[in-house]
Amino acid sequence: MKTPIAVRKSNGLFNSLMIFSGITFMLVLLPLQRCLFDGNSYSWGQQYFGFSFNSTGIEPGYFILIPFLILFLLYFYSFYWIKNRIIFYGMLGWFWVHNFGNLLFDIIKNGDSMFHGDTLNVHISISMIVIPLSVLFLFLIILIIYKDRKLDNVEIAWSKRNNLKALFILGVLPIQALLYATGEPHGLTDEISVIITISQSFLFGIIFIPREQSKSS
Repeated sequence: MKTPIAVRKSNGLFNSLMIFSGITFMLVLLPLQRCLFDGNSYSWGQQYFGFSFNSTGIEPGYFILIPFLILFLLYFYSFYWIKNRIIFYGMLGWFWVHNFGNLLFDIIKNGDSMFHGDTLNVHISISMIVIPLSVLFLFLIILIIYKDRKLDNVEIAWSKRNNLKALFILGVLPIQALLYATGEPHGLTDEISVIITISQSFLFGIIFIPREQSKSS
């Protein structure tokens, strides 16, 4: 298998957006894991541009999360590892429309609603979060595209450090599966695993941050 080659050096602006993207990535990763590991004790639902998807455990609606996951993988990968930067800009656009475009559409159509996280007892007004975040992320995306167009191409190979980061972040999946599958629904084991999943969502992007090898003197 060909080793991926990064075409941009690691920089703080790109890395910041990748990490903050965990705010929205967890809306995919959390139900993806919980429906799979929690089974019928977990129900999930989402409005997506007027279409409703939901499932209790693994039902047909669950599988919409699979293409969302694949697109998020491509999104994170595109920051550094895709030579055609038009694809990268397109993924940035997809990210904003998929997350904030969809939520703004729902707010405009149906009015404000509440986000309910029963396990951690979190209940938050959607519009109070979405509107300022949508502006912030749009600003970051425009800034990143402007900066990227001025950066030089480089060649940095995927390294063992990338593999180690992936192992560190994803290696706890068996423990999460055990925690989700045991104990009372929304109990202590669920709370611990939800916190781990949220942490994974924010840390996931760092897997794709390249590290330039130090040159020997």
